[in-house]
Amino acid sequence: MRQRQEKTRPTQMPWTEPPRPALDDGIKTTTYRVRPVHLICGALGCVAATLTVAGTIGYYLLRHDMMVEASAERTELVLEYQDHIDRLRAEIESLNSRQMVDRESVEIQVMDVLRRQQDLNQRHAIVAELVARAESNGIYLSDDKPVPPQKPSLDARGLASLEKEDKSAIGGESELIDEPVKALGLRDGSSKSFDPLTILQQPVPEEAETNLDVKKNSEKQAALDAVKADISEMDEESTVAVDAITVATESRIEDILGITRAITPSLNATLRKKAAIGGPFQPISDETFPDRIERANTALDTLRRVKFTALRLPVKRPVHSATVSSSYGPRVDPFLGRLAMHTGIDFKAPYGARVFATAPGTIVSAGRHGGYGKMVEIRHANGFTTRYAHLSRIQVAEGDHVLTGDLLGNVGSTGRSTGAHLHYEIRRDDKPSNPLPFLKAGDKLTALSL
Repeated sequence: MRQRQEKTRPTQMPWTEPPRPALDDGIKTTTYRVRPVHLICGALGCVAATLTVAGTIGYYLLRHDMMVEASAERTELVLEYQDHIDRLRAEIESLNSRQMVDRESVEIQVMDVLRRQQDLNQRHAIVAELVARAESNGIYLSDDKPVPPQKPSLDARGLASLEKEDKSAIGGESELIDEPVKALGLRDGSSKSFDPLTILQQPVPEEAETNLDVKKNSEKQAALDAVKADISEMDEESTVAVDAITVATESRIEDILGITRAITPSLNATLRKKAAIGGPFQPISDETFPDRIERANTALDTLRRVKFTALRLPVKRPVHSATVSSSYGPRVDPFLGRLAMHTGIDFKAPYGARVFATAPGTIVSAGRHGGYGKMVEIRHANGFTTRYAHLSRIQVAEGDHVLTGDLLGNVGSTGRSTGAHLHYEIRRDDKPSNPLPFLKAGDKLTALSL
């Protein structure tokens, strides 16, 4: 075994060659010599690497800060735009909401106009029916001047000479009215030139309103206001027409009762009790219109009943173109020459003149009857009977039913008679009554178109 020999190495400086370690024999070694420049380069490399890493880290740190700042700016910008968008959206929604409210308001007003038009049409139908009923009862309304309350007497002879109350004169031809609603000055709601439905048919803009849209909406609103005002005026016209019918009807009832008061006091009192009508009218409103209609209907029904009763009274003249030759009451009998009661009125008329029934009734006698000669007796309503005596010819038979104005016979001079004339009597419960008030009442009722 070989021993390694140690050799003494001389002391070297740090920049000299490094000591070489002793190696075993047979081992191959490589020796590098490091110079100072190399150390400097290595140090510089380390410094450069360190600076590079530090720069990279700084760059990334700076880039992160920039990205965070940019992200914050973008977020703030997005929020600002979002806030602006929200404000615009709110304004748009406000405009749409206002537009929707305006559209709904217009639609509601149009529906109200349509409802009021329907009510108006119904009112006009009711008024037209009332006018027709009034005309059937002799009530004719005029849109300019009222009809005279009664027609003056046209004949100055006989009974007519007793009518001295009215000196006025009227005349002219009359024409029937086909459309009483228009004649009264009322306007029909269906004849309006403006149709509110056209408002609904016009498109409403979905976007924000322009000046043109605002103008159109203003025109629509103005048109609706005009229609509302016109409908209100027509409503008032309908109510006034109903009131006019009511006033005219109640006035006619009072006229008839006033005329018949003297001849039928008890019957008149009964009719007045049943005809409890009148009173002041309430202010015009939609709520009072049904009450006005009811009052008008009540007045027309009452007028029909009063006319029905009045027209069954013996108030018409039994012979035309005749003068009174002898009145009702005490007189000197032409045959006896003594004072006697004349229970009727004698009408001087040509021989053969026609004699008419003065009221509807039933024939209870038709033939010769003592001093009456040929006589017809009729039983009427309310206990009245009438006698037509001294006839030359009888043209009805017992049991016949006759109407006012029906032919009964012809004037003659049969029985106790001094010449051709008609003896006319009115009796109630078989007691004679003066025919003169009945005939005067009949003339007045005729003037009322009864």
